[in-house]
Amino acid sequence: MVKSIIFDVGGVYLQGSFIDFVNKSYRVLGIEDTFHADKEVVFDSDYNRGKITAEECFREYFDVPISDEQMERIVDLWTTTWKATDEMLDLVGRLKGNYKLAILSNSDLVNSRKYMERGWYSYFDVLVLSHEEGLLKPEQRIYDITLERLGLSASECVFIDDQEDALVPARKMGMKTILYKSTEQLERELADLGLKVN
Repeated sequence: MVKSIIFDVGGVYLQGSFIDFVNKSYRVLGIEDTFHADKEVVFDSDYNRGKITAEECFREYFDVPISDEQMERIVDLWTTTWKATDEMLDLVGRLKGNYKLAILSNSDLVNSRKYMERGWYSYFDVLVLSHEEGLLKPEQRIYDITLERLGLSASECVFIDDQEDALVPARKMGMKTILYKSTEQLERELADLGLKVN
């Protein structure tokens, strides 16, 4: 019996695009290029492990001189790239009454603070954030920590992510998994698993 639903953040709970962020930052920096990627990626593993600051990460990533004003604009872009949709907040609000809700995300300090301020994490009983743990999905230990904090077995959990490689460890542990494509599809698949979504 499912007792908990575990959400990834970027691309699932919050909608936005790393690709879009990089291209907007290129314009701020005057870089005449267009960034493409086949999928949303881990931005910088040291940054997502909490080892370096946002400023250090962006200087290293873009590898061009960045003024204080440009850095301020890039950090602002970074903290406004991912947003909660009304549809997702409505679904999470309905699920909260029936299930323990958790976040398991490759994260960073700057955005996590903003999400907390905006109340987007207030629905969740457990937050497992990579920058606090020093671990990244799909490393096994971060999934183990999530189950320990929930006090549940893998078979009592559903894990939702938009990246297939992040679902693999959860599935091997015995969690039910959903590859996120849209909120409508997620709600349908949760209902198909027998979960209460109303």
